[in-house]
Amino acid sequence: MLTQEHTTLLLLRNQLSLTAFFASVAQSYHLAEDIFQEVCIAAISHNGGFESDEHLLNWARLTGRHRAIDTLRTRNGKYDGLPDDLLDRLSEAIHRSSQSPHGLKQDALRDCLQLLTPNNSEILRLRYFEGKTSASIAEILKRKVATVYQAIARIHKQLGECVEQRLATLQDGQ
Repeated sequence: MLTQEHTTLLLLRNQLSLTAFFASVAQSYHLAEDIFQEVCIAAISHNGGFESDEHLLNWARLTGRHRAIDTLRTRNGKYDGLPDDLLDRLSEAIHRSSQSPHGLKQDALRDCLQLLTPNNSEILRLRYFEGKTSASIAEILKRKVATVYQAIARIHKQLGECVEQRLATLQDGQ
């Protein structure tokens, strides 16, 4: 059985992939963040009811998915999102990707994302979670479009270098 501490750490390590999955169901990054928090509270309150990491992550994906659908049904009277079979395939793809060798890259990227400044995190959130264009981001942040393009390019470069450094450190340690 997993401890509360292990449960918390595992959920935080998988925050990005879980929140992205919830956002694909809820069609809203802000709602997905709220759902992630609710899933964390429920999981931690579960008091050691998870047998393995995989059990916890499967439970979290399913619980968050149902919570997102229920929330949208309550707000809109119906759920007009992705069909169940597509959500099943998406959930399975996320599970497979967490089991692959690319998992190390994902872990490194997650760590590197934590190192970004709040401003750079906001730019990435707007661009990739909310699907805003660079022009929209520039308008929201009251900046020039060229400045936003440069910031995104700089962030990509910074993240790429950080991931490479973390992976090299892991390989040197083995």
